[in-house]
Amino acid sequence: MHIVFYISRLGIGGVQTFVIQLAKELITMPNVKVSIFCHYPEQADVSSNEAIPSEIELLTLSKQKYAIVLINKLRNWIKKIAPSFDFKEWLTTRYFLKIVQKNKVDIIHNNILPGDENVYRAQQELGIPYITTLHGAYKHILREGVSEEEKRILKITLEKLLATASSIVYLSPGNIRPFEKVIPNRSFLQEKQFLKIYNGLAAQQVPKKEEKWKDKLIFGMVARGHEEKGWIELLEVSQELLTAGYEQIELRLFADGDYLAKLMKTKDWHPNIKYMGATHAPLTEILNFDVGLLPSYYEEMPFTIIEYLACGKPSIATNVGAIEEMLRAAPNQYAGILIPLNEANKASKEHLKAAMLALIEDPNLVLKYAEQSKKAFEKFDVKNTAKQYYKLYQEAR
Repeated sequence: MHIVFYISRLGIGGVQTFVIQLAKELITMPNVKVSIFCHYPEQADVSSNEAIPSEIELLTLSKQKYAIVLINKLRNWIKKIAPSFDFKEWLTTRYFLKIVQKNKVDIIHNNILPGDENVYRAQQELGIPYITTLHGAYKHILREGVSEEEKRILKITLEKLLATASSIVYLSPGNIRPFEKVIPNRSFLQEKQFLKIYNGLAAQQVPKKEEKWKDKLIFGMVARGHEEKGWIELLEVSQELLTAGYEQIELRLFADGDYLAKLMKTKDWHPNIKYMGATHAPLTEILNFDVGLLPSYYEEMPFTIIEYLACGKPSIATNVGAIEEMLRAAPNQYAGILIPLNEANKASKEHLKAAMLALIEDPNLVLKYAEQSKKAFEKFDVKNTAKQYYKLYQEAR
Protein backbone atom coordinates (compact mmCIF):
# COMPACT_ATOMS: atom_id res chain seq x y z
CA MET A 1 0.00 0.00 0.00
CA HIS A 2 1.47 3.34 -1.11
CA ILE A 3 0.39 6.32 1.04
CA VAL A 4 1.14 9.94 0.16
CA PHE A 5 0.97 12.58 2.87
CA TYR A 6 0.04 16.04 1.60
CA ILE A 7 1.46 18.97 3.60
CA SER A 8 2.04 22.65 2.84
CA ARG A 9 5.66 22.88 3.96
CA LEU A 10 8.43 21.27 5.94
CA GLY A 11 10.20 22.91 8.85
CA ILE A 12 9.34 23.52 12.49
CA GLY A 13 5.71 22.80 13.37
CA GLY A 14 3.29 20.33 14.91
CA VAL A 15 1.84 19.16 11.58
CA GLN A 16 5.29 18.49 10.20
CA THR A 17 6.42 16.54 13.28
CA PHE A 18 3.20 14.53 13.29
CA VAL A 19 3.47 13.60 9.60
CA ILE A 20 7.13 12.59 9.83
CA GLN A 21 6.63 10.54 12.99
CA LEU A 22 3.53 8.83 11.63
CA ALA A 23 5.28 8.10 8.32
CA LYS A 24 8.27 6.60 10.15
CA GLU A 25 5.98 4.31 12.13
CA LEU A 26 3.95 3.26 9.08
CA ILE A 27 6.99 2.12 7.08
CA THR A 28 7.71 -0.45 9.79
CA MET A 29 4.45 -2.20 8.83
CA PRO A 30 4.40 -4.92 6.15
CA ASN A 31 4.03 -3.81 2.51
CA VAL A 32 3.65 -0.09 3.29
CA LYS A 33 5.36 2.63 1.26
CA VAL A 34 5.12 6.28 2.26
CA SER A 35 5.87 9.53 0.40
CA ILE A 36 5.42 13.14 1.50
CA PHE A 37 4.22 15.80 -0.98
CA CYS A 38 5.15 19.38 -0.09
CA HIS A 39 2.83 21.97 -1.69
CA TYR A 40 5.27 24.88 -1.53
CA PRO A 41 8.63 23.90 -3.06
CA GLU A 42 10.37 26.91 -1.47
CA GLN A 43 9.60 25.38 1.93
CA ALA A 44 10.65 21.81 1.23
CA ASP A 45 13.93 22.14 3.15
CA VAL A 46 14.16 19.26 5.64
CA SER A 47 17.25 20.55 7.47
CA SER A 48 15.22 21.77 10.45
CA ASN A 49 13.20 18.55 10.79
CA GLU A 50 14.14 15.33 12.48
CA ALA A 51 15.86 12.91 10.13
CA ILE A 52 13.59 11.45 7.46
CA PRO A 53 14.49 7.86 6.49
CA SER A 54 15.62 7.34 2.90
CA GLU A 55 12.65 4.99 2.36
CA ILE A 56 10.32 8.01 2.61
CA GLU A 57 10.45 9.97 -0.65
CA LEU A 58 9.92 13.72 -0.55
CA LEU A 59 7.88 14.97 -3.52
CA THR A 60 7.46 18.60 -4.57
CA LEU A 61 7.13 20.64 -7.76
CA SER A 62 10.89 21.20 -7.91
CA LYS A 63 13.87 20.83 -5.61
CA GLN A 64 16.02 23.19 -7.72
CA LYS A 65 16.17 26.77 -6.45
CA TYR A 66 16.71 28.27 -9.89
CA ALA A 67 13.66 26.43 -11.24
CA ILE A 68 11.51 27.74 -8.37
CA VAL A 69 12.70 31.28 -9.01
CA LEU A 70 11.82 30.92 -12.70
CA ILE A 71 8.38 29.51 -11.90
CA ASN A 72 7.64 32.41 -9.56
CA LYS A 73 8.74 34.95 -12.18
CA LEU A 74 6.46 33.35 -14.76
CA ARG A 75 3.64 33.29 -12.23
CA ASN A 76 3.97 37.01 -11.52
CA TRP A 77 4.22 37.87 -15.22
CA ILE A 78 1.14 35.83 -16.13
CA LYS A 79 -0.83 37.41 -13.27
CA LYS A 80 -0.38 40.80 -14.92
CA ILE A 81 -2.12 39.47 -18.02
CA ALA A 82 -4.61 37.14 -16.33
CA PRO A 83 -5.02 38.16 -12.66
CA SER A 84 -7.38 35.29 -11.85
CA PHE A 85 -5.00 32.60 -13.11
CA ASP A 86 -2.30 31.27 -10.77
CA PHE A 87 0.29 29.57 -12.96
CA LYS A 88 2.19 28.08 -10.04
CA GLU A 89 -0.92 26.54 -8.46
CA TRP A 90 -1.97 25.17 -11.85
CA LEU A 91 1.48 23.65 -12.35
CA THR A 92 1.49 22.19 -8.83
CA THR A 93 -1.88 20.54 -9.45
CA ARG A 94 -0.80 19.02 -12.78
CA TYR A 95 2.46 17.77 -11.27
CA PHE A 96 0.72 16.29 -8.24
CA LEU A 97 -1.83 14.42 -10.36
CA LYS A 98 0.93 13.13 -12.62
CA ILE A 99 3.15 11.98 -9.77
CA VAL A 100 0.44 10.13 -7.84
CA GLN A 101 -0.64 8.34 -11.02
CA LYS A 102 2.93 7.47 -11.98
CA ASN A 103 3.74 6.13 -8.51
CA LYS A 104 0.54 4.08 -8.32
CA VAL A 105 -0.53 5.73 -5.08
CA ASP A 106 -3.25 3.87 -3.19
CA ILE A 107 -4.38 6.59 -0.80
CA ILE A 108 -3.68 10.25 -0.04
CA HIS A 109 -3.62 11.62 3.50
CA ASN A 110 -4.21 15.37 3.36
CA ASN A 111 -3.10 17.52 6.30
CA ILE A 112 -3.45 21.10 5.13
CA LEU A 113 -5.85 23.57 3.49
CA PRO A 114 -3.83 24.12 0.26
CA GLY A 115 -4.13 20.42 -0.47
CA ASP A 116 -7.94 20.31 -0.46
CA GLU A 117 -8.46 21.03 -4.14
CA ASN A 118 -5.65 18.78 -5.34
CA VAL A 119 -6.64 15.70 -3.35
CA TYR A 120 -10.24 16.30 -4.45
CA ARG A 121 -9.14 16.32 -8.10
CA ALA A 122 -7.03 13.21 -7.59
CA GLN A 123 -10.15 11.48 -6.29
CA GLN A 124 -12.35 12.77 -9.10
CA GLU A 125 -9.95 12.32 -12.04
CA LEU A 126 -7.90 9.32 -10.94
CA GLY A 127 -10.15 7.58 -8.44
CA ILE A 128 -7.57 7.78 -5.64
CA PRO A 129 -9.29 7.83 -2.23
CA TYR A 130 -8.19 10.26 0.44
CA ILE A 131 -8.64 11.09 4.08
CA THR A 132 -8.15 14.49 5.69
CA THR A 133 -6.88 15.32 9.17
CA LEU A 134 -8.19 18.63 10.47
CA HIS A 135 -5.34 20.51 12.15
CA GLY A 136 -7.29 23.77 12.48
CA ALA A 137 -6.73 24.97 8.92
CA TYR A 138 -10.23 26.43 8.59
CA LYS A 139 -10.44 28.22 11.95
CA HIS A 140 -9.91 31.67 10.35
CA ILE A 141 -13.58 31.53 9.36
CA LEU A 142 -14.51 31.86 13.04
CA ARG A 143 -12.84 35.24 13.42
CA GLU A 144 -14.73 38.51 13.34
CA GLY A 145 -14.89 40.40 10.08
CA VAL A 146 -14.77 37.39 7.74
CA SER A 147 -16.49 38.35 4.50
CA GLU A 148 -19.45 36.55 2.98
CA GLU A 149 -17.30 35.75 -0.06
CA GLU A 150 -14.76 33.94 2.13
CA LYS A 151 -17.57 31.97 3.73
CA ARG A 152 -18.96 31.08 0.32
CA ILE A 153 -15.61 29.83 -0.95
CA LEU A 154 -14.96 27.82 2.20
CA LYS A 155 -18.44 26.32 2.02
CA ILE A 156 -17.69 25.01 -1.49
CA THR A 157 -14.41 23.50 -0.24
CA LEU A 158 -16.05 21.84 2.75
CA GLU A 159 -18.92 20.50 0.63
CA LYS A 160 -16.40 18.87 -1.71
CA LEU A 161 -14.61 17.42 1.29
CA LEU A 162 -17.83 16.04 2.74
CA ALA A 163 -18.85 14.56 -0.60
CA THR A 164 -15.60 12.80 -1.45
CA ALA A 165 -13.31 12.18 1.55
CA SER A 166 -13.33 8.62 2.81
CA SER A 167 -12.83 9.86 6.39
CA ILE A 168 -12.40 13.22 8.09
CA VAL A 169 -10.24 12.98 11.21
CA TYR A 170 -10.49 15.60 13.93
CA LEU A 171 -8.34 16.13 17.02
CA SER A 172 -10.90 17.93 19.17
CA PRO A 173 -14.49 19.17 18.73
CA GLY A 174 -13.08 22.63 18.01
CA ASN A 175 -11.93 21.36 14.62
CA ILE A 176 -15.58 20.88 13.66
CA ARG A 177 -16.73 24.43 14.42
CA PRO A 178 -15.84 25.81 10.95
CA PHE A 179 -18.14 23.17 9.40
CA GLU A 180 -20.94 24.22 11.75
CA LYS A 181 -20.31 27.88 10.90
CA VAL A 182 -20.71 27.57 7.13
CA ILE A 183 -23.02 24.53 7.01
CA PRO A 184 -25.42 24.90 9.96
CA ASN A 185 -28.05 22.45 11.18
CA ARG A 186 -25.86 19.34 10.82
CA SER A 187 -24.50 17.22 13.66
CA PHE A 188 -21.11 16.46 12.16
CA LEU A 189 -19.75 14.75 15.26
CA GLN A 190 -22.53 12.18 14.96
CA GLU A 191 -21.66 11.30 11.37
CA LYS A 192 -19.64 8.15 10.62
CA GLN A 193 -17.39 10.05 8.23
CA PHE A 194 -15.90 11.96 11.19
CA LEU A 195 -13.49 10.15 13.48
CA LYS A 196 -11.41 11.33 16.41
CA ILE A 197 -7.75 10.28 16.35
CA TYR A 198 -5.08 11.95 18.43
CA ASN A 199 -1.86 13.15 16.83
CA GLY A 200 0.97 10.81 17.69
CA LEU A 201 4.53 11.12 18.88
CA ALA A 202 7.18 8.65 19.98
CA ALA A 203 7.86 8.48 23.72
CA GLN A 204 11.21 9.99 24.70
CA GLN A 205 13.79 8.55 27.08
CA VAL A 206 13.83 10.98 30.02
CA PRO A 207 17.29 11.53 31.54
CA LYS A 208 17.50 11.03 35.29
CA LYS A 209 18.89 13.68 37.60
CA GLU A 210 20.56 12.26 40.69
CA GLU A 211 20.19 15.44 42.73
CA LYS A 212 17.09 16.96 41.23
CA TRP A 213 16.84 20.76 41.54
CA LYS A 214 19.93 21.11 43.73
CA ASP A 215 20.95 24.00 41.52
CA LYS A 216 17.94 24.99 39.40
CA LEU A 217 14.31 24.12 38.75
CA ILE A 218 14.01 24.66 35.01
CA PHE A 219 10.73 25.94 33.60
CA GLY A 220 10.59 26.03 29.81
CA MET A 221 8.34 26.85 26.91
CA VAL A 222 8.54 25.95 23.24
CA ALA A 223 5.90 27.63 21.06
CA ARG A 224 5.25 29.92 18.13
CA GLY A 225 6.51 33.45 18.63
CA HIS A 226 3.02 34.97 18.74
CA GLU A 227 1.54 37.24 21.41
CA GLU A 228 -1.44 34.89 21.94
CA LYS A 229 0.85 32.20 23.35
CA GLY A 230 1.04 34.22 26.60
CA TRP A 231 4.72 35.18 26.50
CA ILE A 232 4.31 38.54 28.26
CA GLU A 233 2.33 37.05 31.16
CA LEU A 234 4.96 34.34 31.61
CA LEU A 235 7.81 36.84 31.51
CA GLU A 236 6.20 39.19 34.02
CA VAL A 237 5.29 36.41 36.46
CA SER A 238 8.77 34.88 36.25
CA GLN A 239 10.34 38.31 36.80
CA GLU A 240 8.19 38.78 39.91
CA LEU A 241 9.22 35.40 41.33
CA LEU A 242 12.91 35.94 40.67
CA THR A 243 12.83 39.47 42.09
CA ALA A 244 11.08 38.09 45.20
CA GLY A 245 14.07 35.82 45.81
CA TYR A 246 13.14 32.57 44.09
CA GLU A 247 16.45 32.45 42.26
CA GLN A 248 16.49 28.64 42.23
CA ILE A 249 14.34 28.79 39.10
CA GLU A 250 15.40 29.26 35.50
CA LEU A 251 13.15 30.06 32.56
CA ARG A 252 14.13 28.88 29.06
CA LEU A 253 12.13 30.23 26.14
CA PHE A 254 12.20 28.88 22.59
CA ALA A 255 10.27 30.68 19.85
CA ASP A 256 10.54 31.55 16.18
CA GLY A 257 9.92 34.97 14.66
CA ASP A 258 10.60 38.48 15.94
CA TYR A 259 7.86 38.93 18.55
CA LEU A 260 9.62 37.41 21.54
CA ALA A 261 13.04 38.75 20.50
CA LYS A 262 11.60 42.28 20.54
CA LEU A 263 9.78 41.62 23.82
CA MET A 264 13.04 40.61 25.47
CA LYS A 265 14.49 44.02 24.61
CA THR A 266 11.69 46.00 26.26
CA LYS A 267 13.25 45.80 29.74
CA ASP A 268 16.14 44.40 31.74
CA TRP A 269 14.86 40.92 32.50
CA HIS A 270 16.45 38.81 35.25
CA PRO A 271 19.53 36.83 34.08
CA ASN A 272 17.72 33.57 34.90
CA ILE A 273 15.22 34.33 32.13
CA LYS A 274 16.88 33.01 29.01
CA TYR A 275 15.59 33.56 25.48
CA MET A 276 17.09 30.77 23.36
CA GLY A 277 15.64 31.65 19.94
CA ALA A 278 14.09 29.05 17.64
CA THR A 279 14.92 25.38 17.98
CA HIS A 280 15.06 22.67 15.34
CA ALA A 281 15.08 20.00 18.06
CA PRO A 282 12.25 20.82 20.48
CA LEU A 283 12.23 17.38 22.11
CA THR A 284 15.93 17.61 22.91
CA GLU A 285 15.37 20.96 24.62
CA ILE A 286 12.22 19.84 26.45
CA LEU A 287 14.08 16.87 27.92
CA ASN A 288 16.21 19.43 29.78
CA PHE A 289 13.14 21.12 31.31
CA ASP A 290 11.63 20.14 34.65
CA VAL A 291 8.26 21.76 33.83
CA GLY A 292 6.72 22.72 30.48
CA LEU A 293 4.64 25.90 30.12
CA LEU A 294 1.91 27.07 27.73
CA PRO A 295 -0.13 30.04 29.07
CA SER A 296 -1.81 30.47 25.67
CA TYR A 297 -4.99 32.46 25.10
CA TYR A 298 -6.33 30.22 22.35
CA GLU A 299 -5.62 26.61 21.37
CA GLU A 300 -7.31 23.52 20.00
CA MET A 301 -4.94 20.61 20.60
CA PRO A 302 -1.44 22.10 20.82
CA PHE A 303 1.37 19.79 19.73
CA THR A 304 3.61 21.41 22.34
CA ILE A 305 1.62 19.72 25.10
CA ILE A 306 2.03 16.35 23.38
CA GLU A 307 5.79 17.00 23.27
CA TYR A 308 5.85 17.82 27.00
CA LEU A 309 3.98 14.58 27.74
CA ALA A 310 6.22 12.53 25.45
CA CYS A 311 9.20 13.80 27.44
CA GLY A 312 7.55 12.98 30.77
CA LYS A 313 7.30 16.62 31.81
CA PRO A 314 4.56 18.20 33.94
CA SER A 315 2.74 21.12 32.35
CA ILE A 316 1.34 24.42 33.51
CA ALA A 317 -1.12 25.49 30.83
CA THR A 318 -4.29 27.47 30.32
CA ASN A 319 -7.52 25.51 30.35
CA VAL A 320 -8.43 26.23 26.73
CA GLY A 321 -9.33 24.00 23.79
CA ALA A 322 -8.61 20.34 24.51
CA ILE A 323 -5.72 20.93 26.94
CA GLU A 324 -7.64 19.59 29.95
CA GLU A 325 -8.39 16.40 28.02
CA MET A 326 -4.77 16.16 26.89
CA LEU A 327 -3.37 16.42 30.42
CA ARG A 328 -5.88 14.00 31.94
CA ALA A 329 -4.08 10.87 33.14
CA ALA A 330 -7.12 9.36 34.88
CA PRO A 331 -10.42 10.68 36.27
CA ASN A 332 -9.56 13.76 38.35
CA GLN A 333 -5.82 13.22 37.78
CA TYR A 334 -3.79 15.54 35.58
CA ALA A 335 -0.21 15.78 34.37
CA GLY A 336 0.20 19.29 35.68
CA ILE A 337 -1.80 22.37 36.62
CA LEU A 338 -4.52 24.03 34.55
CA ILE A 339 -4.95 27.80 34.89
CA PRO A 340 -7.93 29.91 33.75
CA LEU A 341 -8.14 32.90 31.46
CA ASN A 342 -8.90 36.27 33.03
CA GLU A 343 -11.73 38.64 32.12
CA ALA A 344 -9.69 39.90 29.16
CA ASN A 345 -9.39 36.32 27.84
CA LYS A 346 -5.68 36.20 28.56
CA ALA A 347 -3.74 33.92 30.88
CA SER A 348 -4.40 34.77 34.54
CA LYS A 349 -1.09 35.97 35.96
CA GLU A 350 -2.35 35.36 39.50
CA HIS A 351 -3.08 31.69 38.78
CA LEU A 352 0.10 31.24 36.73
CA LYS A 353 2.18 32.55 39.62
CA ALA A 354 0.38 30.31 42.13
CA ALA A 355 0.93 27.25 39.91
CA MET A 356 4.64 27.96 39.51
CA LEU A 357 5.02 28.58 43.24
CA ALA A 358 3.29 25.28 44.05
CA LEU A 359 5.91 23.38 42.05
CA ILE A 360 8.83 25.48 43.31
CA GLU A 361 7.90 24.80 46.93
CA ASP A 362 7.08 21.10 46.54
CA PRO A 363 9.50 19.03 44.41
CA ASN A 364 7.46 15.91 45.19
CA LEU A 365 4.52 17.49 43.40
CA VAL A 366 6.69 17.85 40.29
CA LEU A 367 7.60 14.16 40.51
CA LYS A 368 3.95 13.21 40.95
CA TYR A 369 2.87 15.19 37.87
CA ALA A 370 5.80 13.74 35.90
CA GLU A 371 4.53 10.22 36.57
CA GLN A 372 1.02 11.25 35.54
CA SER A 373 2.38 12.75 32.33
CA LYS A 374 3.53 9.28 31.28
CA LYS A 375 -0.01 7.97 31.73
CA ALA A 376 -1.54 10.97 29.95
CA PHE A 377 0.83 10.41 27.03
CA GLU A 378 -0.39 6.88 26.29
CA LYS A 379 -3.26 8.20 24.17
CA PHE A 380 -0.75 10.11 22.01
CA ASP A 381 1.73 7.29 21.46
CA VAL A 382 2.44 7.22 17.71
CA LYS A 383 2.21 3.41 17.69
CA ASN A 384 -1.47 3.67 18.63
CA THR A 385 -2.02 6.52 16.17
CA ALA A 386 -0.43 4.53 13.31
CA LYS A 387 -2.64 1.49 13.97
CA GLN A 388 -5.78 3.63 13.81
CA TYR A 389 -4.75 5.37 10.59
CA TYR A 390 -3.63 2.09 8.97
CA LYS A 391 -7.12 0.73 9.60
CA LEU A 392 -8.63 3.83 7.94
CA TYR A 393 -6.34 3.47 4.91
CA GLN A 394 -7.37 -0.15 4.44
CA GLU A 395 -11.07 0.70 4.72
CA ALA A 396 -10.73 3.55 2.20
CA ARG A 397 -9.12 1.44 -0.55
